[in-house]
Amino acid sequence: MMPTGDPHRRLSLLGALLLAACPAVATAQQEPAQFTAGVELARLDIEVTDAQGRPIQDLLPEEIEIVEGDVDRPVTFLHHVREPAGSYAEAAQRTIGGDVSTNQNVPRGRLYVLVFDQSHITPRNEPPARRAAERFLRARIRPGDRVALFGLPGPGARVGFTSDVDRVIAELPNLAGIREEATFTGVGEIRVFEAFEIIRSNQEVLQRVLLRLTDEQGGLLGITQMDVWDASLSVVNRADSRARQFLDTFADLVRGFQRIEGRKEVILLSEGFHADNLGRDLERVAAAAAQSYSAVYALDLNRSESNIREFASSGAQQFSAIQSRVSPLGTLAAETDGQLFTYATRRLDTALERIAGRAGDYYIVGFEPASGGTADPERYRRVTVRVTRPGVRVSTRTGYAVSGRPTAADRRQAIDTALIAPFPLQGLRVEYTTYVMRGDTPDVSRVFLSLEAELPIAVARFNQPADVVFVVRNALNGLAVASGTDVMALPATPSPGADTGRGSYQVQFEAPPGTYLMRTVVREPGGQIGSADRRFEVRPMSGVGLAASDLTLGSTAEPLPMRATVFTADGLSGLVELYGTPAVLETAGVELRLVPSGDLDAAATSVSADLLEIVGAERWASRAARIELPLEGLPAGRYTAHVDVKRSGETIGQLQRDLDIVIGSRPAREPDPAGVVDVSEILRGQLAGRYLAALGDGAENDRVSEALARARRDDWPGVEALVDAPEPDGAVVELVLQGLARFAADDHAGAVAALEAAFAADADAPRQALTAFFLGWAYAYQGDDRQAASAWRRAVFLDAALVPAHLALADTYVRLAQPALAVQVLQAGLAALPDSSELRDRLAQLAR
Repeated sequence: MMPTGDPHRRLSLLGALLLAACPAVATAQQEPAQFTAGVELARLDIEVTDAQGRPIQDLLPEEIEIVEGDVDRPVTFLHHVREPAGSYAEAAQRTIGGDVSTNQNVPRGRLYVLVFDQSHITPRNEPPARRAAERFLRARIRPGDRVALFGLPGPGARVGFTSDVDRVIAELPNLAGIREEATFTGVGEIRVFEAFEIIRSNQEVLQRVLLRLTDEQGGLLGITQMDVWDASLSVVNRADSRARQFLDTFADLVRGFQRIEGRKEVILLSEGFHADNLGRDLERVAAAAAQSYSAVYALDLNRSESNIREFASSGAQQFSAIQSRVSPLGTLAAETDGQLFTYATRRLDTALERIAGRAGDYYIVGFEPASGGTADPERYRRVTVRVTRPGVRVSTRTGYAVSGRPTAADRRQAIDTALIAPFPLQGLRVEYTTYVMRGDTPDVSRVFLSLEAELPIAVARFNQPADVVFVVRNALNGLAVASGTDVMALPATPSPGADTGRGSYQVQFEAPPGTYLMRTVVREPGGQIGSADRRFEVRPMSGVGLAASDLTLGSTAEPLPMRATVFTADGLSGLVELYGTPAVLETAGVELRLVPSGDLDAAATSVSADLLEIVGAERWASRAARIELPLEGLPAGRYTAHVDVKRSGETIGQLQRDLDIVIGSRPAREPDPAGVVDVSEILRGQLAGRYLAALGDGAENDRVSEALARARRDDWPGVEALVDAPEPDGAVVELVLQGLARFAADDHAGAVAALEAAFAADADAPRQALTAFFLGWAYAYQGDDRQAASAWRRAVFLDAALVPAHLALADTYVRLAQPALAVQVLQAGLAALPDSSELRDRLAQLAR
């Protein structure tokens, strides 16, 4: 089922009204850089802990420093992935079964990838590793965890992420080591480590191998040093080829995990390999791990006791050979924020336990990569990450790699993957609730979805919306009963003190009585994804008994909120619809108790609902129960409204919903700009004359020249007659004149369309600033303060000397009950224009 259209589809403006200051203000106030749409972000996963190793829970973007080369990369996105508190069931009840469903602190599992480097494990060295892996799988894999198993480069076990531990264990016997200690050449057998030492110009090893090979030949063949060197080179090339094959396969495997959200613990079991000629290949693995949030934990399977025997025959070089082979494993661990466990064969259980015990609390940090950072997605780019807060420790990988720009197919595939992922994804904060009301027929109910999501900020040059997809399934049989694919607008400005904004979305669908599991996925245009699960019930709402809708709080004129915000001076308003026969409804009653959330022992504020008239016929009647509760004297905070639905004085059902109480009264909207500033004053002002003068240079024919002349005489009907229908991609001058003429004629929607097209088509920044200024007025007269503020913000960004734009933006923020942001706008204007008396006077008025 697709989402229904207007008027039933309600879009909340709560997230959009959280407006923020223009870029100049953000710099002056040292606010975090904004996460804006259309900007390719590099991302790192970092752990931040205190001196005792406990995760830091309240890190701020401005506390993170990222340096690439000698250049600071400002943090534009910060998301905290928290370790869920309590048991799996408790976390599920809070986040999936609660009043508001969220993907924060959700019950999620770990993602383990067991990789056996078969080409670098000596035959008969793998059984202890297989047994340890089986013990780990049986003892450590919890509900929600997923594990994968691969033997590389193959053939061998190959099991994708699954919760079926028995399936993975059944594949362990198919893993076998095939490492070659030595290679036969034309002059005899040469050990791999000897060949590398010879190519490294180790004369001692060269002489020893030459003597050994001469003795083995009985001195009959005249083997020269060059013969040994050539043979060693062939051994090195063969070893490099095997190692490169493994690393290429390993990189492709790890990169394939990037569509699966969450950090992956990649457990690599190997005896290592010589990496003299594999620097680029190791970087490819590090880049793949950075793209997929994978940390490599390398378990060294070299046996120390066998090394002692080899030492007697091969000399001290054997020990250095092992160190040389293990060194690249350590490099992979260090580059990916993992760990190397040397000589791990005797302590495999301990090593695996330490990996499983690593905290699941980390941050995802986003920043704009250096110039050209998106040109080569596989290139690994090193950065230095520091946290300025005293006494904390940061742990992260050594660099990043960006993914290529997603295609339409990538976008759909990413959403489909999120829909079937084993647990919700936390790339973006997603919160939503549902309201169940009676439907139009007895056998179905109407369900309203109200959602808010953390999203990047919209910018003029990139106006692509975010994707919203949901699926509702019957909890008993898994069959889908409703689904929808839609889009939601990006917020115009960030939430106060944040690098992202809050986008809102509402939709409705129908469902018969039953228990349902719902997953909603939100994907921002750059590819970051968040999803959240919800469990809800649709109760039967027809028949001989008494039934009730869900409780709604707040003004009936507003969209159904994700979580209601009420003000103490205004009081609490609520509504419950009761359903049944008229006789049953006559005996109904509703009582509300308001208590601080999570404190059931606190004193409750109670009230009985007023029951309105019964509406409808026998077996299909309804009755509204309206709740009005004074809030004066209550402290601010989060509360829970508990509602008892009664029949003849006996409670037959209970409802509840959370709300936030704020001290004071809801700010009243000031009169529309049309009641304060006259249109003719706008079109005859100094900026209008400057705008028309700037347009004069773009007049390309007599018709447009005549239209400009009429505009200067204030003959806007005459202007519209000359430029009545320019093409959408037509000349900038024609589009501007049409927009101004329609604005003068009170055709605000037409003015917005023409001026937006003119802004997009123009390459002259000063003229663009003026276009944005008049576009802001068109939006304001249309009643869209959000878009008006966005347009004026564009104007002052392009031309900081536009005093009227600063003033208009500040007045809009005041009208939207954001006086602090209005102050920031005026302060930013004064920073650019310190002699502006208009800005200074308006700032003084706000201060008073």
